[in-house]
Amino acid sequence: MDDTRRALLRWMTGVMEAHGWSAGAWARMAGVTATNLTRFLRDPVFGSLPSADTLGRLARIAGSEPRFLDDGPCPPVGRVPVLDNDQVHRFLELGRRAGEAFLAGLLRDGAETVAVAARASRRAFALRIASRSLNAAGVLPQDRVVVEPTDVVTPQVGDVVVTVGDGSVCGYRFHPPQLLPVSTDPDCHPTLIERAVVAGVAVHVVRALRGS
Repeated sequence: MDDTRRALLRWMTGVMEAHGWSAGAWARMAGVTATNLTRFLRDPVFGSLPSADTLGRLARIAGSEPRFLDDGPCPPVGRVPVLDNDQVHRFLELGRRAGEAFLAGLLRDGAETVAVAARASRRAFALRIASRSLNAAGVLPQDRVVVEPTDVVTPQVGDVVVTVGDGSVCGYRFHPPQLLPVSTDPDCHPTLIERAVVAGVAVHVVRALRGS
């Protein structure tokens, strides 16, 4: 990856993490098309770069801009595996080292992945959201959410956490003792934390360009 793409990826992922924004939410606030961001975020090495106008609009909303002339070393981009429901349940049952080995094995075996900043832990993974529980916050069904387990990132009030059930993956805002949906779906209801299987804290959202 060249320095321009690396600097742009570092800025975009940093802004979204700092503000808790999804790519779609940031794009809507900036008045640009979400695919201008997601094509690049999904494949930062070969994906099309956002235009100068798009970057300018994003920067005005973010209050910062990419540092293309930064002389400091740029962190490499890593990848984390996208787990299915059965895999995440298995991962949560493993100890710390066994869990890391399980994820590393998936990466070696060519599992589906998403790009992340190097600061992601060796226990980070991604899940595909299957509900509309966070659609009002810009997280839509089929988005892939990068998750840090709660033994790596302790959830704080207002954080987005991801839960796994019998064949379902949902996102909620963390408001003890409940998990609260941020949704336009009237069927989405608060749930007690003690009754949920929390996979971890969402730290990054990748917009799917199409359903699968």
